[in-house]
Amino acid sequence: MDRNLKTIVIGTSLTRESDAVVRAGVEIARATGASVRLVHAYAPLPPYTGLPAELTAEGDWLENQKRVLRKELAQQALRTGLDDLDAVEPEHGVLAGGLPHEALVEMAEVTGADLIVVGASEKGERRWKPLSSTADRVLRKAPCPVLVVRPESAFPPRRVVAPVDLSFVSAGALRYGLDLLAEAGAESAEAEVLFILNPIEAEGSLQFTPAQMARFAADELSRFVEANAPRGGATLRRRVRTGYPWEEIVKDLDEQGADLVILGTHGHSRLERLLIGSVTSDVLREARCSVLAVPPTAALQEDAVQHIEERARQSADWSFVADEVPALV
Repeated sequence: MDRNLKTIVIGTSLTRESDAVVRAGVEIARATGASVRLVHAYAPLPPYTGLPAELTAEGDWLENQKRVLRKELAQQALRTGLDDLDAVEPEHGVLAGGLPHEALVEMAEVTGADLIVVGASEKGERRWKPLSSTADRVLRKAPCPVLVVRPESAFPPRRVVAPVDLSFVSAGALRYGLDLLAEAGAESAEAEVLFILNPIEAEGSLQFTPAQMARFAADELSRFVEANAPRGGATLRRRVRTGYPWEEIVKDLDEQGADLVILGTHGHSRLERLLIGSVTSDVLREARCSVLAVPPTAALQEDAVQHIEERARQSADWSFVADEVPALV
C-alpha cells in the first residue's frame, strides 16, 4: 500500500548530537518526497533587569537570541543535507518559544504531519540513556506516528523487530510500520515479528505441555503474519519467546542487534499517563535502538481495518500476552 508521506516534523536541539536525528528524518523525506519542518523550541532569555524600562531593549535582546538560533538552524540544515532536499518547505526551519514537546505536537497538528522524528536523548547526552522527557511526552500526545531516534542505531535500519500481541491494533501497527519502512527505502532490512508467550499460561495449562503451548503460539503467529503482513514485502522471520513481555522484547532487541523496533501503542484511557500501554512504555524507556511508535488512530487508518478486526475475532485468544486489550469497535 502506498502511504505517501507528505509532511515530516523533526525536533532538534541544534547540537551535533542531534544531527543523527535530523539525518534520519532527511533520509525518509528524500525517499518519500515528503516536505520537512525542522523545529527547535527555545526558552526566551530574560532582558537585563534593574534598569529603566526604556533601556532594557527587550525586543533587541530577543531578536539577538533568535538571530543566533536561526544561524545554528541553518548550519545544522547544511550539515545534515536538509538544504539539498527538493521537497523542503520555504521556511523549513521553525523557532518556537516554549516547551519542546508542545511545539512539536502543535506543529504536527497545524501541518497535518504524517510523522514526527525526535531524539531519544536530551541535549548534551552523549551515550545511551533511558527515553528523554521530551520524546516521552511527544509519544503520549502525538497525533501521528513517532520515530524516536537513538544516534547509535543505523538508519535506514538493517535489523527490525516488530513485537505483536495478535490483537487487531498490533496488526495495524505491523502493517503501518512495514509499509512506512518500504516507502522510506528500507525494504532490504531483516525483519522479525515477535510474540511473547506468558510463562503462567505456558506452564500452567492442565491440558497441554509448555512445548505444545509454544507450538500453538507459533502456529497462531504464522497465521497472524500471513493475514496482516503487507503483500510483496520482504520475508519476515517469526519468533515466539516465553517470558514477561517487555523484558523479553528488550532481550530480543539486544540479541538481534536491532536498529529499530515497531510498537503499537494500545492506550485508550483519557488520562495522559495511560495513553501508552505499560509494556509499550517499558520498551520505549529501555530499548537501546530507535523506536517507531504507531498510535491506534494511525494503525487503523487502513482500508483493510474490517478485515483485520474479523481476523482478530476468528483467531485464538492470546490476549493474556498484551498489557491491555482495547475493545473491538
